[in-house]
Amino acid sequence: MKTKLNKSDLLIVALLVCLGIVFRVVLQDYPNVSPVAALALLAGYLLSSRMLALAVPLTVLMVSDLYFGAYAPVVMLSVYTLLALPVIVGVPLRKSHQNGKSTAFKLVTIGATGLGFSVLFFLGTNLAVWGSSSFYARDVAGLLECYTAALPFFRQTVIGDMLFVSLLFGSYASCKVWLTSKASQLVSG
Repeated sequence: MKTKLNKSDLLIVALLVCLGIVFRVVLQDYPNVSPVAALALLAGYLLSSRMLALAVPLTVLMVSDLYFGAYAPVVMLSVYTLLALPVIVGVPLRKSHQNGKSTAFKLVTIGATGLGFSVLFFLGTNLAVWGSSSFYARDVAGLLECYTAALPFFRQTVIGDMLFVSLLFGSYASCKVWLTSKASQLVSG
């Protein structure tokens, strides 16, 4: 079944991609503080086409990596995959927020989802680093050493993901309330 592309979806994609590229470049001096996972989650939440939603994080990564340069292929593949995964959760998250769910429920589920993807990103990318590099021994001790060495980056990932999930979903909710208010004024006025 084909989903018809509409102008508002394309505008959302363009806006999210531009935001992602700008923030990735501006925040380059802050390792692992990135908007990509939050953008992927929001794209999955907002867009009816999963393929269009997947284009958001993948385009942000591809374009900004032209600026940053390539890195170990296995690690790069894990980064792209793990930062695209939040798209998949967007639709079920949106559906769970329907039917008059409380604001607290929405905040908790969005925050928990963002935190869950931070943990998944940490585990997956560091497993890829351990498996593809010669820095660590190929045993449990080497894997634990890899995860231990990456803990400062994990902190940065959590900070970035929580910051951008809050900023993006908060901005979306604020715009939705403002637009609803303006529409009500137009109808009653």
